[in-house]
Amino acid sequence: MENLRDGMRAAVMAATGGAGADVVIDPVGGDTAMAALRAMAWCGRLVVVGFASGGIPQIGGNYLLVKNISVSGLQWTDYRARQLGRVQAAQAEIFRLWSEGRLAPRIAERLPLAQFAGALAALQGAKVAGKIILTTEHQGE
Repeated sequence: MENLRDGMRAAVMAATGGAGADVVIDPVGGDTAMAALRAMAWCGRLVVVGFASGGIPQIGGNYLLVKNISVSGLQWTDYRARQLGRVQAAQAEIFRLWSEGRLAPRIAERLPLAQFAGALAALQGAKVAGKIILTTEHQGE
């Protein structure tokens, strides 16, 4: 998207009939988070999950007030430590949906486990659109 700030807003407004996004789950942060904020509906909810872009957005309270937007954070590892049962139930539901074919993650690449360093570097450098699957190699079978 050439102009992220205005382009995202225009695309979201077109897709929602001018209403904006009710919920944004943001793992990216930075300029992407700020563009997403502009594309939100009145009384929308922004859930901050991470900062994959490296930039932590500086969200102005005035914008939250004008659009009546709520912002919250979600640190997944806290749930593993504090509410393991909920995590296990959520994972079981995700695997059930996947086994029924109702979830289809985008797989960018399948690589042997020996290439994990390159796969990690690609993920860290945001050079991958989708998941990288690391496979074990069984020689002689």
